[in-house]
Parts: sequence; C-alpha cells; structure tokens
Amino acid sequence: MGRRTKAITIGAVGIVALLIFGAVLSSCATQIGPGQTAIKVDDYILIPADPKVDGCIDPETSAFNPPGGFKAYRYPSRQISWDATGSPDSEAEPTIVVSNASAPAELRVPLVITFDLTSDCGMLMDFHRDFGTKYQGWLDNDGLVTTGWVNLLRYVIGQPAEQVLISVAQKYTWREIWNDEKVRIEFQNALRDALPGASRARTDGREFFTNFQVTVMKPDPVDEGLKDAIIAEQKAIADARAAEAKGVADANAARAKAEADKVTAQAQTELARQVALQKQAEIAGYPNVEAYLRALAIESGQNPYQPTYVVPQAG
Repeated sequence: MGRRTKAITIGAVGIVALLIFGAVLSSCATQIGPGQTAIKVDDYILIPADPKVDGCIDPETSAFNPPGGFKAYRYPSRQISWDATGSPDSEAEPTIVVSNASAPAELRVPLVITFDLTSDCGMLMDFHRDFGTKYQGWLDNDGLVTTGWVNLLRYVIGQPAEQVLISVAQKYTWREIWNDEKVRIEFQNALRDALPGASRARTDGREFFTNFQVTVMKPDPVDEGLKDAIIAEQKAIADARAAEAKGVADANAARAKAEADKVTAQAQTELARQVALQKQAEIAGYPNVEAYLRALAIESGQNPYQPTYVVPQAG
C-alpha cells in the first residue's frame, strides 16, 4: 500500500512539473500577431556583447524566447498608409503649397499614400539595421504605430511627397489649384511617378517600399477670406445674370405683346376691309346709292317715299 501511494505521489508531482514546465515555455514565447512581422535581435543579458540581428518571425506565429534570448522589433506586414489629411488619427497635416506668382496664395493639399514594406527577411533585417535603429522606427508590442515609426515614414515618404506637391503648385494659380480637377489629378500622377525613386534615394538606393498608391483630396485655401471673396463674386455674377435674364425676358414679353397688338390691328383692318367690300358689293346691285338707301329704309319698315307738300303762296 505504501508503494502504491508513493507511485501516485510521484505521478502527481510529474504532472505538476509538466504543467509548470509548459507554463514556463508559454511565458517564454514571443507571439507575433496578424499584420506584423518581427526582427529578432539577440539580447545577451548575461554575456555583454554587441547585439546581433538574427532572423525574422512571420505574422501569426510565435518563437521560443527564454530570458536572455532575443528582443523582437515589430514592423507592418500589411499595407502601410501615410495619412496627411490632418484628421485626428493621421500621421501629418496637409501639405502647404504656394500658387504661382500671377496669383499667389497658400493652399492646404490633403493626401493619403499607401504602400508596402518589403517582406524579404534579409532586406527587412538591413532596413532595421540602417533605418529602424536610426529613428527607433518600429511598432510597439501591440503592433501600434509609434512616434519613431512616424518620423521614419516622414523622412522616407512624407518629405519627398511635399517637395513634389510644392513643385507642381508653382505652375498654377490658386483658383486652378482649388477648383480645377485636372490639377488634382496632376498632383496624384506626379506623386505616383516620383515616390518610388524618391523613397529609394532616401534609403541608400534600396527598394524597401513598393506598390505606391496616391489619393489627393480637394485643396483648400489657407485664407478663408479668399473663399468668401469668391463666393461674393459668384453671387454678384449670379445676380447680374439674373437681372440680365429678367431684362431679356421683359424685352421679349414687350416684343411679343407688340407683335400680338400688330396682328390684332391687322386682323381688325382686314375685317373692316371685308365689311367694306361686302357693302360695296351690296350697293353695286342697285342703280345708285339712293336706290340702295331706299331699299334699306323699306327693310327697316320706313317709308322712303314721303308725300311732298306744296305750300300755297299768297296772291
């Protein structure tokens, strides 16, 4: 009975040990979530040495990481965005450009640029060595954007984009930049063409970022008074056109009335002429006008042949 109890005790201790060992292993694992990849850098807590970049961890995987193992520096593996719209969650304010000298004014140009970071492990390790460590530009342990990451993107993406917008704006007046759709499209096309080379030039000729897509929103004058002036001008033009239209309408109405009066007068004249012709035809059926008049008198019950009285004259 004592041996059996001892065996049960040993077995229970073994199970507990396995559970503890499993918990230790689990607590020593570094997990990388979806949309992230990570660079492994040896930690060397116990043995002082220069840190060594030692591989990558793929998205949605984990790696055993005991104390003194490695540090994980996270980078995005999904599409990246550089949001320069000035919204609460954006990376930057809209770019301020100045229109050409013929009509100079400052305008805000909001934009969003999307792109991808290389998924090649060797290139990603080089990127971490040369640029990630320079700006402390990686994601935090929850995979969220950090100030260092934003600063890195500003240098590689944001600043070249600003230079392109400022250059294109010099070709146009502020009204064209504000309201002409072709200028907005030119901004987009110029950025799409320039960004691959411009970003590569800022990363020592290495193509760490690819698949650029650009959306430029409607530019807006910095000085609200410019828009107010345009609105007032457009209202004045609209009022003038309305007054002109009313004048034209009134003139057309007067012309139409004159034409109608003319037609009415012509109709009345023609009617009078027809009546006269009818009378003339009726009179023509009699020997003379006096005969016609006598006939009319007889028709109306009058006696045209009144007796003639001869007044005797005194002898």
